[in-house]
Amino acid sequence: MTAVEQRFIRFTLATIWLITGLITLFVYPKEGSLALLARVGLVGTPAIAALYGGTVLDIVFGILTLSMRSKWLWMVQACLIIIYTLIITLHLPEFWVHPFGPILKNLPILVLLWLLYKHEKEAP
Repeated sequence: MTAVEQRFIRFTLATIWLITGLITLFVYPKEGSLALLARVGLVGTPAIAALYGGTVLDIVFGILTLSMRSKWLWMVQACLIIIYTLIITLHLPEFWVHPFGPILKNLPILVLLWLLYKHEKEAP
């Protein structure tokens, strides 16, 4: 994979992380997010912590994806996506058959992370 292809993938992934965090923080109704979290068993303070903690994590991942390259970063992002996907599969399975494919889109994102991981050259 060329350096240009790697930068393009990193920019694409960073855009997903950043826009997701910003939409959650400023656009999507907080009540809607809390209702989804309640369906996975989080209510009250734990739900608020998960909502804003997840939002901050999304934004941090976006910034890190633009500013650094690391097998560790790609692996942590993939693990988080897998965890999110498992939780949603167990508690919100209807998202698998949603016509916009919000969970199905995790599959190509995981492939992009795998490609970055595979082609990343760690410093000795």
